[in-house]
Amino acid sequence: MPVQHIVQGRIPALRLPIDLDVGGRAAAARHAQRLLLSHRPLGVRLHLPPGPAGVAALSVLARVRRLREGLGIPLAVTDLPWPPPVPSVTRGASA
Repeated sequence: MPVQHIVQGRIPALRLPIDLDVGGRAAAARHAQRLLLSHRPLGVRLHLPPGPAGVAALSVLARVRRLREGLGIPLAVTDLPWPPPVPSVTRGASA
C-alpha cells in the first residue's frame, strides 16, 4: 500500500502503511518531501500504524522531522484513525 495523504486547510496529513518495509521507505520519504515542499504548509501530521513502529517507519519519521525543522513548521505524530477525505459539496442556487 502506498503512502496516502490528504490536505486539510494548510495541514497535510500523511499515513504510512502498516506493511512499510525498507524498500518502501525511500518512496515514502520522497512522497513526504514533495508534499511539504510543494504545499509549504502551516504544519504536518504523520499517521503511524498502531503498535510498535518498524525501522522503516522510524526512518521516514526522522526524515520528515528534519525536513519540517528546516521549513520551520510543527509536526504532529499520531496513531489515531486515518480521517476519511471530506467530500466536497456543490450546492446550486435554490429556487
